[in-house]
Amino acid sequence: MQARQRLRLLPLALPELRAELRRQAEQNPFLELEEPPGETVSLEASAERAAQEEDQLDNLDYFNAALEGFGEQADPATRAEAQRRHEWLVLSQTEPETLFRHLERQVAQQIPEGPRRELVLLVCDALDADGYLRADPHTLASDWWQANGGHPKTRFDEADAEAAIRFVQTLDPVGVGARSLAECLALQTRADPRTLPERALYLRLCDRLGSVLTESPDRLARTLRCTPEALAGALAYLRTLNPFPGRAFAPREPIESPEIVALRKADGHWEAVCDERRFPLFRVDEAAVEAAKAAARGHDEKACVAALEGQARMATAAFSERNDTLRSVAQAIFDRQGAFLDSGGDPATLTPLLQRDIAETVGYDESIISRTVKDKTVRVATSRKVLPLRAFFTRAATTAEGTGISDRQAKAALAALVAGEDPARPLSDQALADALAAQGIPLARRTVAKYREAADIPAAHARRRK
Repeated sequence: MQARQRLRLLPLALPELRAELRRQAEQNPFLELEEPPGETVSLEASAERAAQEEDQLDNLDYFNAALEGFGEQADPATRAEAQRRHEWLVLSQTEPETLFRHLERQVAQQIPEGPRRELVLLVCDALDADGYLRADPHTLASDWWQANGGHPKTRFDEADAEAAIRFVQTLDPVGVGARSLAECLALQTRADPRTLPERALYLRLCDRLGSVLTESPDRLARTLRCTPEALAGALAYLRTLNPFPGRAFAPREPIESPEIVALRKADGHWEAVCDERRFPLFRVDEAAVEAAKAAARGHDEKACVAALEGQARMATAAFSERNDTLRSVAQAIFDRQGAFLDSGGDPATLTPLLQRDIAETVGYDESIISRTVKDKTVRVATSRKVLPLRAFFTRAATTAEGTGISDRQAKAALAALVAGEDPARPLSDQALADALAAQGIPLARRTVAKYREAADIPAAHARRRK
């Protein structure tokens, strides 16, 4: 009976779980249910929430101070500054964070108001969702003329547009404003604060990134004047960079508050913690049980009280076991996917992992694992990202040299190659397979075609553009 109740509770996400517990509490007088008080704050976010509230109070104090003598006594500059501050407060509390807003704040801090700031913001507005600039300086200069009705007071040419692009490329996130994958990786390599003895080699490889697709590793190593081992290390370094710096600001669908928080311990390992403040309090009302036992007079009444008490204790035990199972399964997953958590959810860092593997680790049936991870989410404490628990599972890619690569890693590498290809000379499936093999991801051409179609990437002839 208790095992069946646990199985019924396992696949339920928090809203459904609360509804099921509420139903049980209404049917059993010995069950006590107390809903969590309003919206709770996750473990890692409580300190951050307090800091944000303090900053908001400081902002409001600043705004109120600016309003003192705002009437005839305030000069126009004070009024304008107070108005801008008020608009910033309203926007920051009502609009979601976007890549443009993130860049706009940095531009406002570094460039005074005027035509140059407007030109830089025009470049920021031209970025796509990945953070890339698909317009050339000539197009941007033309857009500037059109934005000013064809008669701008300040005239900018292509050189000015190029200077604005260079400025945008200095902003956060690093790599934004790049016009190709090679330039994006080069920007991140130059900005890397670490001491990189092979930085010059990394930059030379960025300049010849297209050669990775067409030349053999030995020939490319000779071209770059390095050993094959150094070339492999350079490729490994470039794979650690972010090919899509703008995607961190992409809009996401609202996700139910996570039940599991991934906390990083001092030794570098990840710990799965149930954020129990999000759970309702579900327990046996011991006072009601004792009162009912004392009031029971006949055999039937005592049997009824005993049956209800047994059901109540099994229900609370099943609820507790459900949470323990969720935590132990999440912990087993974290032990296998530490690199995925370190990266904040980069699919390229996943290692092959099936639900069957976790079932063997924790000693449960595979169906239990499937129920446990269904509709569950995890909040990563270091990056504050929310990830579906199912996202930690990935099959091994079918390679000619073993199965040590996840299919998501292979698909991410394939997408990066297509994003960085020459539009006039798109790569065929065989060329993509050769390029992936040079990166240590040996896939058959048929597998590349299957992954390309699964990602809705057209064939080479359909991707060709002038």
